[in-house]
Amino acid sequence: MRRAGKMFFMCVTPIVASLFSSAIAADEAEERPNVLFISVDDLKPWLGCYGDSVIKTPNIDRLASLGTVFKRSYCQIALCGPSRLSVMTGLRPDTTRVYSMGGEIFHIDTARKRAPHLRTLPGHFKANGYTSIGFGKLFDNRNTGSGQDVVSWSGRKGVRWEFNTDLYPEQPTRGGYQDPETRALIEEALKEAKKRGITKKRAVSDFLSGIEGTRPFFECLDIPDEAYPEGNLMAPPAVEAIKRFAKTKEPFFLGVGFYKPHLPFIAPKKYWDLYSPGDFDLASFQSYPEDGLAVSETDFIEGRVFHPIPTSGPISGELQRKMLHGYAACVSYVDAQVGKLLDALEETELLDDTIICLWGDHGFHLGDKQVWGKHTNFEQATRSPLIITSPFMQGGVMSDAVTEFIDVFPTLCELAGLESPRGLDGRSLVAEMSGDSPREAGAAVSQYMRNTDNGKVMGWAIRTPRYRYVEWRKISVKNLDYEFSGDVIGRELYDYKLDPEETRNFASSPEYRDVLRNMTQVFDETLKHLPERN
Repeated sequence: MRRAGKMFFMCVTPIVASLFSSAIAADEAEERPNVLFISVDDLKPWLGCYGDSVIKTPNIDRLASLGTVFKRSYCQIALCGPSRLSVMTGLRPDTTRVYSMGGEIFHIDTARKRAPHLRTLPGHFKANGYTSIGFGKLFDNRNTGSGQDVVSWSGRKGVRWEFNTDLYPEQPTRGGYQDPETRALIEEALKEAKKRGITKKRAVSDFLSGIEGTRPFFECLDIPDEAYPEGNLMAPPAVEAIKRFAKTKEPFFLGVGFYKPHLPFIAPKKYWDLYSPGDFDLASFQSYPEDGLAVSETDFIEGRVFHPIPTSGPISGELQRKMLHGYAACVSYVDAQVGKLLDALEETELLDDTIICLWGDHGFHLGDKQVWGKHTNFEQATRSPLIITSPFMQGGVMSDAVTEFIDVFPTLCELAGLESPRGLDGRSLVAEMSGDSPREAGAAVSQYMRNTDNGKVMGWAIRTPRYRYVEWRKISVKNLDYEFSGDVIGRELYDYKLDPEETRNFASSPEYRDVLRNMTQVFDETLKHLPERN
């Protein structure tokens, strides 16, 4: 698959990278590039295009060959809702004060009061004449309500999440399961929960976790793609939308949000059949770092709420390989849906008129530190794939620049020839996409908020090409807002050249005194809004 129609623009001369957006603006009335915006929940860079030799992702690899793979891209928070909001607004969590999900304090409308200049990515394209529509999980509705911030989208209902029974007759039950036995167990358990007056979503989930068979960590059935949301309510309507846009010729911003490989690991059997448990190596280091901090450890490990994963203690090698197998099957299932989108663009001859961005909202621990989930500031939770293509840019670029997800918004604006909203915290990556102007060595910021016996704390992590420095400080909340302090309760320092698995926290090591001093300086230069240390 080639994008020959416009590829020459970026091959003729390096300076075109700074000129092509002006050319687009001048010809805007006749032609605007479309945007296909693909999010994948819990996707780590466990892909062929990121150098993995086991995982089978031919379609995402095909996409990578058309654009730029950002090898060192980091989310702002390793948690669905706030990570997605940072991507969709181009603003750091410390600007919006959205650090989690649920309630008024973390709602996008409250964020708009804190940051009146806030504009969402689909909303910005909508305001500039694009039809913005979405299917699946793009924002997290716990931050936006139903419709995922309706005002950002062109349709009256916002993002659509409707299972099509014409494609498959039976909608999955709670948790996404289709297995009849699992369905029956869940149905009975839900009746019992209702009888006991258990109604809140988290409480119901906890209740189900205590009943054997109601929350299996995997499902492998010989059923079609359309039996599950990715192959039913996400990819198919997006394909139909592409075909419709090909006829109407209107410029579009099309968001497609895939839920897998989020737990539970559910995918049709044909994707499980691509692998065997023996294909996977277990994480070689399954403990938290030596000299680490208790506050850096997550108190919620998603994998352990599913059956038959033990709620605490070691997980057998056999079971770990089954979990790795399930994650891989889900990744390949999503990859097949991405392929359907690419095929639709190619068949409608829109591929050469469309910018494509694929990203995972954060990484995912697959057994390292005995964690099966995210919710940390460590490498496996914060690093996630970012692939961006443009018909005006060369393909097959592998960027080593340290980038952040807040960079996506200004990048897509520049590629489309739109002026970015004022006040964005990120910066455009178009120069990196040219392959000629790599970004200067910088730092990516990830952070995570914890509740402790002594109140709330925030860990801010600064990731440079070699090191990660984390500083945990006390914070407080008042009147739906947060106040930071200079009260540092702990520090972490990791060296990824000598210790890529984070086996040791070097913050108190004498031999790293100079490194710690330098990283503290980078921290202060990057996070200028934080108070001076006490």
